Amino acid sequence: MNHVLIIDKDLLTCKEIKYSLQDDITDVYYTQSVKEAIHMLQKESYSLVIMDACLSQYGGATLIQQIRQMNPLPILALSETASTADKVAALKCGADDFLNKPYDLEECLARAQALMRRYTQLNHISGRNYALVSHGNLMLDTARRQVTVGNEKIILTKKEYDLLLYFIKNSNRVLTFEQIYNAVWHEEYLMDNSTIFYHVGNLRKKIKADWIESQYGVGYYIHNPSEV
Repeated sequence: MNHVLIIDKDLLTCKEIKYSLQDDITDVYYTQSVKEAIHMLQKESYSLVIMDACLSQYGGATLIQQIRQMNPLPILALSETASTADKVAALKCGADDFLNKPYDLEECLARAQALMRRYTQLNHISGRNYALVSHGNLMLDTARRQVTVGNEKIILTKKEYDLLLYFIKNSNRVLTFEQIYNAVWHEEYLMDNSTIFYHVGNLRKKIKADWIESQYGVGYYIHNPSEV
């Protein structure tokens, strides 16, 4: 199943591409917010990003560069004001293709499908799925179950890794002890939290996570990196 994310302030553009590209094997999502887009990319894996190149400047670095650091997925950039220099800059930052607005919808869809097809073929040839999940300076390679903080590789046990991935995919919410136990241990929760305390304690030490906040008697609150 392909998952496509559209990032554009123009709601009409978002809806037009969504309803034209979506089918039985392609789910399409859109957002008009750069902040929400980054959060969505951190939580889920996508096969393609279609974005307005004018949204690319964010937090001192281009959004295109941020996406490229998170995941090697293809990026189709759109713009109605881009000069040749802007196009070259976007492509150098990591965009795979570029279209000027107003664009021909059939051409846009054909380019999007070609990028997804190439991405799927590369994954098939390499024998792996490039699914990277990030949270601040922490990166998880879900295909190889590897974790890095900055440039440092972190060695986690299976349960520590499963906990970390569950926490990141449920950031910005409170997770109860029962929810955590059911999701990570897949066993009936018996009101004994010692196992959870032990693994979360080890995880905090290894990844130096100040975004895992204890909620006394309830569970844990998982902050977004921007909140800490």
